[in-house]
Amino acid sequence: MKVIIIITALMAITLAEDIVYFTTGNDNLDVEEVMKHPEQIKAFVDCFVDRAPCDPLSLSYKENMPEAVTTACHRCNDAQKHLWSGFLSGLKKNYPKHYEAFQQKYDPKKLYFAALEKAVEGH
Repeated sequence: MKVIIIITALMAITLAEDIVYFTTGNDNLDVEEVMKHPEQIKAFVDCFVDRAPCDPLSLSYKENMPEAVTTACHRCNDAQKHLWSGFLSGLKKNYPKHYEAFQQKYDPKKLYFAALEKAVEGH
């Protein structure tokens, strides 16, 4: 009987830890290279904040953004966390107006960005 209880508990723990990660058009985008090109950043941000239409790649990122922001990237894989880290830090440092617009769209009350930035830091 004890063995059955232990096996059941282990199965429950294993199932609880299964995360369905986000799907994007390219988890391996060179975000550092993109940050060097203001016109690309503007196109991404304009898509993300509904100022312009999205290309398929941008749309694949945008579809996950609300949940990624509010859950501190819980369903992001390591490559996606790297994208978020590079994107947010690059915007904040080099494109502060784009950062503000992005934050206003996805976290207007400033409840989630600090946790998101901490969760993706160092990736």
